[in-house]
Amino acid sequence: MSKIEEIDRHVKAYIYNISYHRWSRVYATVNRIWTMTSNIAESLNAGVFTYLGEKYNKELEENKTLSQKMRVRALTDYIHTVIDGVKRFIVCLQNKRCSCGQFHLDELPCPHALAALRHRNESYENYCSPYYMRESLLQTYEISVDPLPDERK
Repeated sequence: MSKIEEIDRHVKAYIYNISYHRWSRVYATVNRIWTMTSNIAESLNAGVFTYLGEKYNKELEENKTLSQKMRVRALTDYIHTVIDGVKRFIVCLQNKRCSCGQFHLDELPCPHALAALRHRNESYENYCSPYYMRESLLQTYEISVDPLPDERK
């Protein structure tokens, strides 16, 4: 916020006045995706032969690495306790939720969810948001989007 205030103090006041849920993923009342589209051609070309976009595959690989040392205890078919060192997390695969909050916020399996999926010998594909799938990313750019006119004119 201090960096925003350096640019324009009115923007900081505006952001505070519109409430956190409108601009912060953590306080959002709806799921929001974390896609940046600055260089989409490069991103899509690099991830053409993958199930998910390159960014999301990389995130999953990092989560998979973190999940390797975790222990899992199944409580029911879909609910698991995942033990990461001295910390315990509850994962509900049916609702795509984890007590860490990352799974349902990002709609991408967190390390705890991946540990539970590994324990069940199940693949991650059914637990990722369809917005992250390569086909969805490609469809996003099928139609052209015209820029908004300059307000000052």
